[in-house]
Amino acid sequence: MAGNTTLKTLASQLGLSQMAVSIAIHGKPGVSEETRKRVLALAAELNYRPDGIAQSLRSSETKTLGLVIADSTLSLFAPIIDGVEKTAAEYGYQIIFVNAHSSVLEEQKAVRTLVGKRIDGMLLAASMLTGRKHRKFLTEANVPFLYLVRRCEYSEGDYIVSDNIDSCREMVSYLLGKDCDCGVHFLNLPKSVTTAVDRLAGYRLAYDEWRLMYDETLIHNIPPTIIAGYEKILELLDRGEKIRAVFCGCDMIAVGVMQGLLERGFSIPKDVRVAAHDDIEMAQYLHVPLTTIRAPLYDIAALGTLELIKKIQSGSEQRVRQELPSKLVFRESA
Repeated sequence: MAGNTTLKTLASQLGLSQMAVSIAIHGKPGVSEETRKRVLALAAELNYRPDGIAQSLRSSETKTLGLVIADSTLSLFAPIIDGVEKTAAEYGYQIIFVNAHSSVLEEQKAVRTLVGKRIDGMLLAASMLTGRKHRKFLTEANVPFLYLVRRCEYSEGDYIVSDNIDSCREMVSYLLGKDCDCGVHFLNLPKSVTTAVDRLAGYRLAYDEWRLMYDETLIHNIPPTIIAGYEKILELLDRGEKIRAVFCGCDMIAVGVMQGLLERGFSIPKDVRVAAHDDIEMAQYLHVPLTTIRAPLYDIAALGTLELIKKIQSGSEQRVRQELPSKLVFRESA
């Protein structure tokens, strides 16, 4: 099998991850001595020869981390970039930043670009590569990676996110308690996003708390943009729906919703209450300051960066999965 044996071959036969096999072969800490001996024995038996280029690329740290941002035009990402850069600098790492432009293909391209830059590890902020179908692609990049803001769908991934379920439960429960006799309309994020799944779970829990019937017709999944919120609320109004409260999957959607309501002569919050998630900077400066959920975006980024650096330095494959508490911020809109 000389020339055909790969890390994947060894990992498959030994029942280990490719990262564990790589750590064992290169003599790095992070695996037991027994595991190291097993790996080296099989590598010798199958005449494993590391790829010369790959080996030279990974033989030393570059003190560089990659950061992939889903869409750098959204103000949501400003505290994330800040948290990553400042934490990385504290530990002597520099950052290479790539914008994925809200495209799966662009994000895959970004990952390839970063790996080509010899990064030591990678952070994926609000990634679109969270599905199990993307795990193989990311794993084969052969660098430690960690999700920020948006969790992955599979159990083998690492992430730092906010407590989307509980915070949304609290906010929707608050709205339901404010004479919302026709329920709370929910303009959620796209269904393909794991964050949308979690926020919907929180929404439903609030209905359970109030012992109210869950109405799927009040749920709409739309892009996280101002124009999407604006167009959707006008569509609902033109349809003749009775609207007393709107919970938005993100602040950008809420900005569009409030603009549409105000244009149609509705008073906020007298006629319609509006709340959202994220607490981006503009939320407090709107014509009607926005009630929203303050996600700890800087803290998510800082902790995620620290955990990634720890994984790089130790070679550990221990899972990192944390949900940081959010805070409800009450302003005039609700």
